[in-house]
Amino acid sequence: SEVEKRVPISVRTALVEQRNINEYHTFNGVTKYQKAENIRTNVTGYISWMPFERGSTIKRGQTFATVRTKEQDAMEEAAKIDSSLAKFSDPIRIVANSTGVITTLNFFRNDYISEGDILATIVQPKSLVVQVNVPYEYTESIHVGTSCKIILPDNETITGKITQVLPLIDPVAQSQTFLIELPKKDLPENLNVTVKILDKRSDEAMAVPIDAIQTNELLTDYWVMKVVNDTLAIKEKVTPLLRNDSLVQISSPNINLHDVVVTQGGYEMQDSTLVKVQLP
Repeated sequence: SEVEKRVPISVRTALVEQRNINEYHTFNGVTKYQKAENIRTNVTGYISWMPFERGSTIKRGQTFATVRTKEQDAMEEAAKIDSSLAKFSDPIRIVANSTGVITTLNFFRNDYISEGDILATIVQPKSLVVQVNVPYEYTESIHVGTSCKIILPDNETITGKITQVLPLIDPVAQSQTFLIELPKKDLPENLNVTVKILDKRSDEAMAVPIDAIQTNELLTDYWVMKVVNDTLAIKEKVTPLLRNDSLVQISSPNINLHDVVVTQGGYEMQDSTLVKVQLP
């Protein structure tokens, strides 16, 4: 009888290589200023002069605004009769108690303010940190001095270290807050970032691309399709170990360094399938 000719399946492959693999814990973080000070008014009246806007820089001791009170308005009328009273009608100065950037501005020129009102908030740019909430089960392996990678929304990566641990647990999320001091970097507050903290590493991992790993629906069995003689794909069980964004460390008695494994075209492929390797 005539034997049916089997048509090889076209696949792409990769070599099993020895690579360094770092496995990270990944958390969400947000930038926050640690040093902020409010400018308050100690008088009631109307703002007569205030040249600042949000984002303006102000220095300690600098006049932030001047305020006119009802008593001063009355004194100004009296000074028309008695000029010696004119010095008492000058607007009252409100000064900044710290140097920094104005991030909040609650009132503007000609607004009515009451004693104790917060007029603005000043932050110190150098006090910007990344605040990251870590689930409690991971906190034993993370401490002051732990290195981490901060990934910005534009995918730029900054290296930092844990500088402070707050002794508080969020009662709902059961997470603890860690602070990461930022290097000299001009970033805004409330910027959402990704924080990656090293968990495990292997400097001599036998690794394959993530796309080479296949598994069953229950995620209990894992395998790769090993290519023999450039023509035959054999199903070989593996145990996945560490992984990063592109590679997986594997352990298998039948896989060695420099073996060839299928990375594309092997989905649901049967054991001992004829294949044709596509060139890169």
